[in-house]
Amino acid sequence: MVDNSDTIYLDKSTDIKDGIDTYNITWTIPIINQLLKPYIFYSDNYCVVKVVKVPDTPFQLKVRYYGNAKVKVFFLTSTSFCMKLSLKFKLADLSKDLFIMKYYDTLRANQWVSCGKITLNHDLSCNTTAPLYLSFKLMKLSHALKAAICSNIPLPYIELSEDFGNLLTDDSFSDVTIKSAEGIEFKAHKNVLAVRSKVLRAHFEHSTKENITNVVETLWDTEVLRDVLTFVYTDKVPRVDDAPEKLLVAADYYQLDRLKSVCEEALSNRLTVENAIDTLQLAEQYSLNALIQSTLNFIKNEPFKLIKETQGWKNIQSVEFIQRIIDFIFDDEIEINDVDILAAALNEVSLK
Repeated sequence: MVDNSDTIYLDKSTDIKDGIDTYNITWTIPIINQLLKPYIFYSDNYCVVKVVKVPDTPFQLKVRYYGNAKVKVFFLTSTSFCMKLSLKFKLADLSKDLFIMKYYDTLRANQWVSCGKITLNHDLSCNTTAPLYLSFKLMKLSHALKAAICSNIPLPYIELSEDFGNLLTDDSFSDVTIKSAEGIEFKAHKNVLAVRSKVLRAHFEHSTKENITNVVETLWDTEVLRDVLTFVYTDKVPRVDDAPEKLLVAADYYQLDRLKSVCEEALSNRLTVENAIDTLQLAEQYSLNALIQSTLNFIKNEPFKLIKETQGWKNIQSVEFIQRIIDFIFDDEIEINDVDILAAALNEVSLK
């Protein structure tokens, strides 16, 4: 809830033609010096945190006040979507707004995202009533704009995609059978498989068993194989959220890079305290740089003592793996207690 001393102003508009919802949010934090003054002479490890929920929106906002008059700004959304963000801040005694950033990004649900750091370069003690104004402009993009801008993926030709998808259920002209680990058969087409995957192409280029028998046996579960074939034929993965970690392994095996990216985004969107360490290890195993970054950011923004209590953390065997986590989160935002926890964790793994 918003403090009685704070005010939140919201102006929302919708552009139906372009499919954009625009939220203009101004958060006024009065008497900023009274919050900061007790910490002016402390290091960055000491801070005050304020969190507000913006009424009638999926957003929460957070600021952290540090010693030496520094402020860090964060926001969180309860649902995942692509958004264009800009943020300005202003002190009452300044004549103009100061611009921070403006960018497109896919926001993941229930994860705090840093907007940036503000340094208040003035004598706070000289003004006992100066408020801080934080002005957010959040533009929620439509599905089409998300595909074109956030993912940088050309919009598919829907009719063509649907027609190719029908080939999976119409075996009139199929010339190869693909079997799941359970023996479930899918009728497919060599040309389609070969043009989409170099690994599948290799089955049909030489005198292989697959090329002679026109049967490809796989180790994949039926649902995973169905999802792979759906992607091969339609470039879509409607069930990616069911088991993205299993689908990722198959995508890597068949060298389907875009399918790997889709799995990477799904894994990032479902990050939790419980699965963060396992997700980070999976991301490193398959060199998913964006997922590595988002998972480290997630771990950095969560209480580290909770991460350390998970089964994923207890299963870590590599000192180097813990060291990489420490190197990432060990900055001016880390709490002193977290430093002690990290040091103890590093020592525990070293003794295994």
